[in-house]
Amino acid sequence: MNTKSFEVLIHSQFAFHKCRSEVHKYEDCRQTTSPIPKDPRLCKEKAKELVGCYKEAERMHPLCLAPFNDVRECVFKADGNIFNCKKEAQQFVDCQMDQEKYQDFLSLSTDKQKEALQFDFFNYRGHFDKYS
Repeated sequence: MNTKSFEVLIHSQFAFHKCRSEVHKYEDCRQTTSPIPKDPRLCKEKAKELVGCYKEAERMHPLCLAPFNDVRECVFKADGNIFNCKKEAQQFVDCQMDQEKYQDFLSLSTDKQKEALQFDFFNYRGHFDKYS
């Protein structure tokens, strides 16, 4: 199983969360009422803003490496289904959005909360399987 695709999935979730307004601005610029597509040069500035936002979103703060690894392990053990890992993914996004707040969160957590996470989707498959 290729874990690189999981890393791309996790980063794309955060990048879209962070760059949502730029995505909407670019898509609004591309919309037209006629069947003839717009000239791409008309949306060049919006496209540059969107690419710049995604480039910035791809940078990961070193503090966020632990929650990123938790999400990656969770997605791996959940057979690529990121919806089973909402809590871990949200923790990674929170860390990326505000590192100081996440540092405070870590300092206030108990020893039990700091232990390594256990992901057991096999024993509880009925609770996480969307097709059951």
